Amino acid sequence: MAMNATTLKATIKTKIKAKPGYDKFDSGAMGTIIDVMIEEIVAHIQNNAVVSTTVAVTSVGGVTTGAGVSGPGTGTGAGGVQ
Repeated sequence: MAMNATTLKATIKTKIKAKPGYDKFDSGAMGTIIDVMIEEIVAHIQNNAVVSTTVAVTSVGGVTTGAGVSGPGTGTGAGGVQ
């Protein structure tokens, strides 16, 4: 699932509003702060994440013998953000 700032903002706002004492804060200002923070966090992760993936190729078409490029291959990838 791709990162989504809109979904993350809504989730965090809901969780903060459920905490005792939230009603003492200016909800408009709090919403603006959360919006800015989440937009920057998501942008930073999307722009700077290093993803490591291992691909298990189950079949390859158009194989070139010797040195060269073969493919295209099909398979699945599994990995995560480092």
